[in-house]
Amino acid sequence: MGLRARIIIVVVVASSIINLFLCFYFIAQIRELELKSLRDKINKTTHMMKLVNARPLYNVDKETLKINMETFFDDENMKHISIHEADIDVNIQFARKFDPNAMDIEKSFYISYKGLNLGKMRVVYSTSLIEKKLAKFRSQMLVFTFGVILAMVVILGFVINRLMAPITRLAVAASDIAAGNLERQIPKGGTGEVGILARNFASMQDAVKEKINDLALTNKHLKNQIQQKEMNEKKILHQSRIIFSVNTFFQKSMMAASRQEVAELFIPIALAVIDSRYCFVGEVDKANPERMHILAISRQALADCALTDMEKELRLKGTCITGIRARIIRENIGVIANNPAVHPDIGHMPDAHIPLENFMGIPMRVGSETNGIVAFSGKNEGYDEGDKEAAQILTMALTEALNLKRQEEEKLRLEEMMIQSEKMVSLGSLAAGMAHEINNPLAGILQNTQVIQNRLKNRLPANLAAARELALDLDRMTAYMEKRDIFKMTDAILTAGRRAAAIVSNMLSFSRKSSSGFVHEDLEMLLDQTLELAKSDYNLKKRFDFKKIRIERDYMPGLPKVSCKASEIQQVFFNILSNGAQAMMSDPMNQDPCFFLRLFMQHDMVSVQIQDNGPGMNAAQRKRIFEPFFTTKSVGEGTGLGLAVSYFIITENHKGRIQVASSPGQGSCFTINLPV
Repeated sequence: MGLRARIIIVVVVASSIINLFLCFYFIAQIRELELKSLRDKINKTTHMMKLVNARPLYNVDKETLKINMETFFDDENMKHISIHEADIDVNIQFARKFDPNAMDIEKSFYISYKGLNLGKMRVVYSTSLIEKKLAKFRSQMLVFTFGVILAMVVILGFVINRLMAPITRLAVAASDIAAGNLERQIPKGGTGEVGILARNFASMQDAVKEKINDLALTNKHLKNQIQQKEMNEKKILHQSRIIFSVNTFFQKSMMAASRQEVAELFIPIALAVIDSRYCFVGEVDKANPERMHILAISRQALADCALTDMEKELRLKGTCITGIRARIIRENIGVIANNPAVHPDIGHMPDAHIPLENFMGIPMRVGSETNGIVAFSGKNEGYDEGDKEAAQILTMALTEALNLKRQEEEKLRLEEMMIQSEKMVSLGSLAAGMAHEINNPLAGILQNTQVIQNRLKNRLPANLAAARELALDLDRMTAYMEKRDIFKMTDAILTAGRRAAAIVSNMLSFSRKSSSGFVHEDLEMLLDQTLELAKSDYNLKKRFDFKKIRIERDYMPGLPKVSCKASEIQQVFFNILSNGAQAMMSDPMNQDPCFFLRLFMQHDMVSVQIQDNGPGMNAAQRKRIFEPFFTTKSVGEGTGLGLAVSYFIITENHKGRIQVASSPGQGSCFTINLPV
């Protein structure tokens, strides 16, 4: 509320109070005077009544009394008049109605004449007419008073407006200045105190402008310092987060079982530091530098990409290194592309490929050599140099962890190769001894059995001469031999001998280190030969006989031969068959142990599936089944190297893959994929 309004309100309120007070005061004084005048009038009238009515009442002149009473009752303020005398039967009274809220003034007296009380007279006056007059007067006074106040308000408002105009202009200018408009001109006119106030305001405005300019410069300097401090703090925090992530990654990578698992552990840690949607780790194929193997892909990429089924193929076959990946690897530089659509190094993507809103690639360097790439994509606001720096630090940690894991794997591989070599040497020596110890008796048995058959069944001249000399009937002897199944027994001896010779030959082929390189082999023949070899494995300690196991085959016809080392592939088959057979035969609830053998073509690879109906494995056992020295057998019954060696043979020596699917009570299924 403005000063003008407050002045007018104060004046109006004060004037109204004063006028109302005076109005009611004057009305109260007038009322007192009127009442006093009425009482004096009553006193005079009653005195006159005593004088005028004394004689008529004495003479009992009722008519005169009535006329006198009517004359007195003409007074408009009189409410009631009466005269009463029972002795002379005089009872005259007149009355009129007034406002019942008005005050009544009553007076009673006796009329005396010559010392005698002749009758009692009663007079009542009402102040109703006086009150009405006073109310009318009060209304007129109030109307007049408020009219005067209204006129005074108008005049006062006009005067105040004239007086307040300079101050109002000064107040408006001051408000604009307070709102920040320091360029507002303050009117410096006016006389007296207003002029002095305007000039002082103008001086204050100039001083405020100067101070605000100084404060603006100071604030700008402080803001720059705060921003720099915040940037430094964010950078330090980001670097601390990177260092923590690197430490966490190194700790987890030490527990990883393979280089692929190291890369899989790296991706969620890297995505937590560099807020991206997608990430993958690729490694250059050493055998073919133009191709890349995908070590790990983020889950979101697999979920969003229609090429999810390609993930396994990429791990095996790799992908051609072209476009931006080629530039990153060959030029050994990190690349940021926040607008891939116009980037010259990002070529046309397949229709089913996930859309790339942005891209960042960092080379994996080992010394001066680049052997892989770490790629990120899908950051909301795009990548900057800070992201690139963080990615380079994380990539260095990944490269170092992969290098350590590679050295560890090479060490384990060398140990496994030494074990394998020792095993193969032992088996070779054993096979050589068996060749001398078993083949010679077998040769004697087979040769002598054939000679026996020739001398008993065939009608050779020497046989006929010996029979005539002994007077022996050869036909009857032949009939006896057939009757007693002697010939069948000799045939069984020949069959068993040939089978034993085949077993010895398979064992020699299995244990002998091949001196030649890879040759194209028929996997169907190798699998059947390994089955024959496994059937000769009879373990008395576990009461296990491979011959009791039912074999079901499902071989796709026309499968191509596979380039491999037959002895190593047979070793893999033998390890899987031996483990599965022992697992099935150790289960007392399994009354029908069975192997399901399948050979089929999958893409450009030949797949071998060996499935049993044994007790199966839980998730923890399945995860560690290919680890060296891990075994589910009792202490002393297994070395834990069979499947580890098999994994090495398939994945490293033959560039294939081996995997297992198993659950408790559902048996186990090993799948081997070998490239054609």
